Amino acid sequence: MSGSIDELISRIKDIPISEIIGRYVHTVKKGTQTLAVCPFHDDHSPSLTVNDQRGMWFCFVDNMGGDAIKFVRLYRNLDFMDALRDICDKLGWNFDDYHQERKASPKVEMGKKLLSTAAKLYRKLAETGKHPAFNDFLSKRGLSQETAQVYQLGFAPNARALFDYLCSIKEEKERGFALQVAEEVGLIKKSTYGEKSHYDTFRDRIMFPIWDHFGQVIGFTSRSTSDDIKPKYLNSLDSFLFNKKNLLYGLHLAKSMIRQKDSVLIAEGNMDQVALFKNGFENSVAIMGVALGESSLIKVLSLSKNVILCLDNDLAGWKAGTRINSQFMNQGVTPLFLNLGEHKDPDEFLCAEGPVSMQKLIDEAKPFIDIEIEKLMPEPIPALSERKLEILQKVFEVISPLKNTLSATERAVTWAKRLGLQSDSSSIIKSYTDFLEGSQRVKVAAPHKIESEELLEVGELERGKVRIDRKLTSVETSLLQELVQHPELLLNDEITELLDFVGNIDVKEYILKLKDLMYEIDESEYPSVVSTLMNQDNLSAEITAVAGGALYRYRRTSLDEKVALQMIADIKKRLQVQQLKEEKNSLKLEQAQAQTQEEQQRVLTELLEIDKKISQVRATPKGKKKSL
Repeated sequence: MSGSIDELISRIKDIPISEIIGRYVHTVKKGTQTLAVCPFHDDHSPSLTVNDQRGMWFCFVDNMGGDAIKFVRLYRNLDFMDALRDICDKLGWNFDDYHQERKASPKVEMGKKLLSTAAKLYRKLAETGKHPAFNDFLSKRGLSQETAQVYQLGFAPNARALFDYLCSIKEEKERGFALQVAEEVGLIKKSTYGEKSHYDTFRDRIMFPIWDHFGQVIGFTSRSTSDDIKPKYLNSLDSFLFNKKNLLYGLHLAKSMIRQKDSVLIAEGNMDQVALFKNGFENSVAIMGVALGESSLIKVLSLSKNVILCLDNDLAGWKAGTRINSQFMNQGVTPLFLNLGEHKDPDEFLCAEGPVSMQKLIDEAKPFIDIEIEKLMPEPIPALSERKLEILQKVFEVISPLKNTLSATERAVTWAKRLGLQSDSSSIIKSYTDFLEGSQRVKVAAPHKIESEELLEVGELERGKVRIDRKLTSVETSLLQELVQHPELLLNDEITELLDFVGNIDVKEYILKLKDLMYEIDESEYPSVVSTLMNQDNLSAEITAVAGGALYRYRRTSLDEKVALQMIADIKKRLQVQQLKEEKNSLKLEQAQAQTQEEQQRVLTELLEIDKKISQVRATPKGKKKSL
């Protein structure tokens, strides 16, 4: 049987959902429903309900739910396509019968073909044995021929090997197109010398192909064969196929082992990844440069949330670790840190100490955040309380990406005690919570200095391509639940105005998509449409879980118009109050930092005005509008 992905999804939906979920967790039949111990929290009595009639599951403790595909994505930490493949494996179906890759543009097809051809050419030249520099490199770095074969390491001679190969293409139009694309992807460059119109970009270099996570060569990184050749390391240019910030070297080799071990080692260079992999740490990847792109972050988290940072042992490595650690903590993940001691990088450590010592480092690794806080602690601890409080504020800043979680508040209390502060735990947690509430506005008003490596992400952010996860507030959660359970509310004109008070851009976009769809679909199609939207990759897990839980409760009913208007007015009022409270918390922070009496008075006036507005909103009669 063959077909499309849409046909596969339809076929999956035709299977009782209890049969699919039962292939992953133990289930028990009870009446018309099936129960299971929920795998998403520490569950001791079955709290996950599977309803075959509705084709959905729901956990009453986590208050989330969804269809079979959503369950597999959450349970196995998979993206959408990998979840479909996994379900096919469980059901004994051939995924490839349904997965037909969309035909790429001629330029993309040619680019991929040229890069694959170049990788094979460089590999063939390395295998001839005519280039001693290649074998010398393997010998010095302790790399076997087997490792060279796994990574398809190659050699680019000081010649026009690739250009001459492209010139051998007989058909003139194809040859011209190939040369044009080869130049765009950075394989060749134009020359100013007569007939030699082009020359190979990579010359006298050890070649490392770079693959995407599907195993397609999309670029190269290279190392010079002598100190006279500059630069020492040379990467492919960014192109329509290659963007180093959105790549993880070795991911195509490591992803199955990352899932199997449920942990990932992140190194800083391709040779470090190679060294880790050949020493048995096959769940390792390397960033390309000193930054982790947004798509790379998402890809790692889809494989495992147990992250171990194994970066270079220098200032640049520490700064990279600080940035990457903060990125993961913003997603609720606390990476571990490997201290390499006197060794400059993982490769050197493994050469000197061996894999047993590396495993010991991993077993004894501490969270990066704790090492970072330890660096803030002066010796000796100052005696003045004011100085201690200044240090504690820096601790709050370090742990703030963890938000108001137990992991964060426990650290706040522990380090406050380490500083010798006498306040009780509840007071310290209150201070930390106040810090969090006040820092949101400060971060928006005064963004951090942008490093050169971050410019790409900033450009993408301006174009709306990169999203920064923001935890849903209780009001935003209620809004999502009410609109998913009562879709007729979406057709009310008040909804668009209400969205002006929603801070989470993903929530806004999700609601607007639902609103648009309500004008295009029959009411009977609504559950399947919401279910499809939940499986989109660009939505946070929190939004899809809330939407899934609300969809499980959805019943096809019709709200009285007065009830509908009252529900909208009530949520709008809560959103307005929430927005004003956030402004008030930011003003309180300004008040604490005010340096003059004039500043104090200005902030106090604004605080009184905010209190007045909150009272006005709360006093608004039901169903009436109140302009601010």
